Amino acid sequence: MEQSEGGDADRLGNVDAAVRPQILLAEYAALRTEIERRATTQWSVFALQLASAGAIASVAISATSNLALLLLVPLSSYLLGSRYILHDFHIKLIRRYLRESLADRLAGHIQWESWRTAALAAPTTRGWFSVTGWNVVHSTRLAFEGVGFLALAAAGLSASYHWWQTPPPWPLTAGFAASWLLGAAITVLLHRAFQRASDL
Repeated sequence: MEQSEGGDADRLGNVDAAVRPQILLAEYAALRTEIERRATTQWSVFALQLASAGAIASVAISATSNLALLLLVPLSSYLLGSRYILHDFHIKLIRRYLRESLADRLAGHIQWESWRTAALAAPTTRGWFSVTGWNVVHSTRLAFEGVGFLALAAAGLSASYHWWQTPPPWPLTAGFAASWLLGAAITVLLHRAFQRASDL
């Protein structure tokens, strides 16, 4: 079979008209399965983020000498949050393909993605405190970037309080400050990544 410049659509043009819808429906089913797989992975990443942040915080607050461990929370939040956003990006990409390419080749018979997009575009579904609003008070964003900011605030305040009473050696102070600034930087990067993801 000769391949033309049109790609998959042209290759399918040479397939028997009775078989073509079955191929497209099989592709649709495979892509819906991929969406489900990525959504399941997203929830696993979300659960891992809550568990790891809770475990680190528990160890950190168990003793004053462990408070610097709170600076691990922004790092783990960035790593896991980036994976969550990556899966979200691919899910949106697949949905866009289903809506803009596959549905047209099936003569508009698959309309769920188009209908869903139109329904979610309504102003009432994108409110500040809505579940689908995807803003900074969204529970998913709070679990990643919110926890990172909270850990930075707790580490900074507790270190300031304890070190005000008993100043530590300057290398320890410098190391803590450098780690805190690194945590702040990657938390801001995570915030921007979530902001970009919300605009897609």
